[in-house]
Amino acid sequence: MKKSFLSLSVFLTLFLISCTKEEPKVIEEPSENILFFDDFEKGDLSKTENNVSYGSSTYSSVSNKVKKDGEYSLQFYYKGGLSGEDAFAEQRISYPNTGELWIKYDLYIPNNYTHRKEENSASNNKFLAVYKSDYRYPGFHVNWSLSPNNTGGSNLTLHRYRNGTEQPSISPSGGLGTNFITEDDHGKWIHIMARVKAPSSEEATDGVMQLWKNDVLVCDEKALNMYGGIDENFMNEMYLMGWSNSGYLEDTIFYIDNLSLSYSSF
Repeated sequence: MKKSFLSLSVFLTLFLISCTKEEPKVIEEPSENILFFDDFEKGDLSKTENNVSYGSSTYSSVSNKVKKDGEYSLQFYYKGGLSGEDAFAEQRISYPNTGELWIKYDLYIPNNYTHRKEENSASNNKFLAVYKSDYRYPGFHVNWSLSPNNTGGSNLTLHRYRNGTEQPSISPSGGLGTNFITEDDHGKWIHIMARVKAPSSEEATDGVMQLWKNDVLVCDEKALNMYGGIDENFMNEMYLMGWSNSGYLEDTIFYIDNLSLSYSSF
């Protein structure tokens, strides 16, 4: 009995020590299931990995002006203009055919970010699009866009096609996408993670569009009917940022760093 009591005491002591011991700091690195990772430290867009490569660049280029880590990031330059003038900056990426894609990156919101509302024209701005090439003739096609929140910030909206026909835009359920970008984000890096999954069949309502901002879920749609069509229900291209229908009064410059793509959860 005495021996058992002693063994129990030793066990409890070791248990308490293990609970109070400081955990080692872990440096986040791309996991083994990463399809593609680019921190832009090559200084250009020549990075290729697992048949993933950069496509056309429109007012986007690798820059050393603002960066999250290292010396370089990907810059998106939107030229300022008068009310009613659009702006455009976009980077395309191609990858092998897949039914599901996870995307992760850091995004810098400029200090002068203002999402203006146009009275006589569209004011939505593209944010992230995932689709089957060719973009002009959509099979599977979804994107997240930004709409003005009337205080200079942006709400998140969803756009998707079904059998090649554009569906009405919707907002994330539960008001999750409200005030997606606000004045509090100005001059800061925000962390974006997104998941897109094509529905399993034409009649299925199991298509997925999820998006996280700074690890907080701001879009959680898991019952979407967005079938791409026969032999079209997959994705193999995407673009970052994109057309700004609202335009910007001043030159407005975003940056992206630490871009990761995966076929499954990070």
